[in-house]
Amino acid sequence: MRLEVTPEARRVLAEWLARDTSHRALRIMFVGGCGALGYRLTPAADPMTGDETIEVGGLTFFLDYKSRTDLDGARVELGDGPEEVVIVHDAAVVGGFC
Repeated sequence: MRLEVTPEARRVLAEWLARDTSHRALRIMFVGGCGALGYRLTPAADPMTGDETIEVGGLTFFLDYKSRTDLDGARVELGDGPEEVVIVHDAAVVGGFC
């Protein structure tokens, strides 16, 4: 699984994790709701059953099955807002931090 995190996004994500030390990693998961499907990036304390753990630029990510099979080569970058982080992949939908 290849995942790129831009330096700007890495800085913001590290700041988020530093605010609550009970969350040691970030989880990327595929979710549905409100009439939409997408990938969600959220702080996580521990992996869930079946998650794959990867390290990228000093950050730990837990990926659910769909994320790790569909997001190979994805990029995590800043969105429009100063703390908005998005997942970008040519063949996938865009998900944001919730």
